Amino acid sequence: MALIMPSIIGLLIYSKLKKRDLTWFEFFSNLALFMVITNAICYGILIFIFERNSLLFSISFTMKYSILAMFIAVVIAVLYRIVELNIKMNVKVKVADEKNH
Repeated sequence: MALIMPSIIGLLIYSKLKKRDLTWFEFFSNLALFMVITNAICYGILIFIFERNSLLFSISFTMKYSILAMFIAVVIAVLYRIVELNIKMNVKVKVADEKNH
């Protein structure tokens, strides 16, 4: 649960920031994205900053990891929404006319 639940809570916060319900596809695709990013950042912090070479999932470690992951998931949800609101992409597709070629 420590690997999944913080991402679900972050996704629910993202849904509230977006002010509309997510479709099932959006929910599961964003959940997968949030889980990968959140856990990668948490493991990176544990390995590189706290220099933990082995991760033994004890009760105290799981609680600390859950709190860290919860904080990171909330930050990711807010940043994802800010990026979504401020970055706009326009794609122009140029199709060759097949009659002339």
